[in-house]
Amino acid sequence: MNNSQTIYFAGGAQSPTEAPVELTVVLPLILSAIFLAGLAGNLLVVAILAHDFRLGKGSAVNALVINLCATDLLLVCLCIPFRMVTYARHSWVLGDFVCRTTDWFLQGCWVVKSFTLAAIGQARYKEVATPPKLLTLNLKHLGGTLAFIWPLAFLLPLPHLLFTGIQETQKGLFCVFQAPPHALNFMEVFSKLYPLLAYVVPMCVAFCCYMRTLRRRKERRPRGPSPHHLSRKLTSMLMSVSLAFEAMWLPEWVVWVWARHSASDGQKPPAAFSVLAQVIMLLNSTLNPGVFMAVSDDFRQGLRDIWVMLRCQACLKGGRPQAGENGAEMATSTIQSLQDLQSASRPEPSEADRLKEEAILPDVEHFWQDRRNTTAGEDNDPTPWEHQDKP
Repeated sequence: MNNSQTIYFAGGAQSPTEAPVELTVVLPLILSAIFLAGLAGNLLVVAILAHDFRLGKGSAVNALVINLCATDLLLVCLCIPFRMVTYARHSWVLGDFVCRTTDWFLQGCWVVKSFTLAAIGQARYKEVATPPKLLTLNLKHLGGTLAFIWPLAFLLPLPHLLFTGIQETQKGLFCVFQAPPHALNFMEVFSKLYPLLAYVVPMCVAFCCYMRTLRRRKERRPRGPSPHHLSRKLTSMLMSVSLAFEAMWLPEWVVWVWARHSASDGQKPPAAFSVLAQVIMLLNSTLNPGVFMAVSDDFRQGLRDIWVMLRCQACLKGGRPQAGENGAEMATSTIQSLQDLQSASRPEPSEADRLKEEAILPDVEHFWQDRRNTTAGEDNDPTPWEHQDKP
């Protein structure tokens, strides 16, 4: 792709001349794969966490992870299809409303993910720092956090909504971001503050929270196996998700800052680098479910529980069992599935609990041994004088 032929506009790369095959064929296929993987993976994570909430195992971190996956679903369903059409047609054919809102909505969802990851880091620190008896899910605090994240995240990239529109040329229609002359001073301030508020500050907050969490757990030094909410593995997984998001968003910020701080007659970001940065960022929507499934034992256990539950429902909805062998097999299969679900949801006792149950105090053992060796007639006779020998 040549920079003199392909220009980076709002809504995706568009070409005033004939676009290369890499842009019109290969990129839509890559985005189609990202769409399918992101849709399936994030729906699965939301289903697993929603099932945990139904079982009473919900937490603030799980609720925020659901918010993170819901944002990825919005990105996958409402942003990727428009990018696919733009790359395939190499011009703008989706109308003025989509042109004005596509980059604003994309930026807003990315900022929501940035703020949500910072909130997950803070919630994780509170889980480790708070004693287990006092650890509860505060729905009011959680609702206030989400009510703060979403409006602010879509308010920050508001200039993308105000200054984006369709530009008609002799070579076709193009969706461009162009600030009017009277807003140039505002754009100079905005181009400096927006990256700080949307990217740098949430990244620093999340990193500091995770470092405090790891340091706090190290200071406590538990003797036995760590409870689930104090697991270092869980903290490392959430921290890796946050760092991966920040790393994959960095190329897009390089393009964004480069395009707005370069001189009018200076070199602009190469079109190939701009397209690659957006594809990498959209690929992040498929990364989180893979990390959760690969690292977290709870997610894999939740997936097994959902699979067993679906099997039970399929057996129950398969129809009325007929008399004879088929009916007996269906009943046996249903009972076995229910037993598997019950055994899968029951936590296994640890080695310390087994030793505690087997340990018997010596005094208690001698007491019951004496009680067992004493007959009922010797100690519990209500009328001993009647059984005495008469003179």
